[in-house]
Amino acid sequence: MCLRSRFVCSILYGRPERLACSKNRLALVKVTLPRLELLAALVGARLLYYFCQATWTDITEATLWSDSMVALGWMRQDPNGWKTFVCNRVTEIQSYTTPSQWRHCPGKDNPADLLSRGVTAEQLKIMDVWWCGPSWLAQPPRHWPPNTPPVDVSLPEGKGSANQTLSVEVPQKLLDPTKYSSHWKLLRVTA
Repeated sequence: MCLRSRFVCSILYGRPERLACSKNRLALVKVTLPRLELLAALVGARLLYYFCQATWTDITEATLWSDSMVALGWMRQDPNGWKTFVCNRVTEIQSYTTPSQWRHCPGKDNPADLLSRGVTAEQLKIMDVWWCGPSWLAQPPRHWPPNTPPVDVSLPEGKGSANQTLSVEVPQKLLDPTKYSSHWKLLRVTA
């Protein structure tokens, strides 16, 4: 499965919030969507760290948003419970930010998704949601979408993840052993 996906990280800064910087990447690799979302969160955390170093802004006062409940679930737990790929990225994200800084952004309000939906530069130039974020972002935090943890989301990539088995029942016999004169011939035909 080859996925072609873009992920975008943007930093809105000041009052009212305005776009300060943005970074996007195009992924042309065999990676699952939750992993791509985690990579987007990592790029966002790195961009925030760089931005805060350059502007002498306190990184602990930042709020980060993701529309991926799986990535948020990974970031809110101990990274050692995940497989190596997820563990390494969650560890780095948690070295820059704390899990409490991450919040869930509803997908319909996520301005980062605009680039992956085929918006032209001319259209992007006049879109307030790109330059200032969703309208609720200018409101006090009590008006923001609720920051609910994943609701019994089965998080993939756990170290204790059980292997899944597919069982297929065939109503008719695939091979009739009575047709073969010896056990060895039956084994060769079966192989």
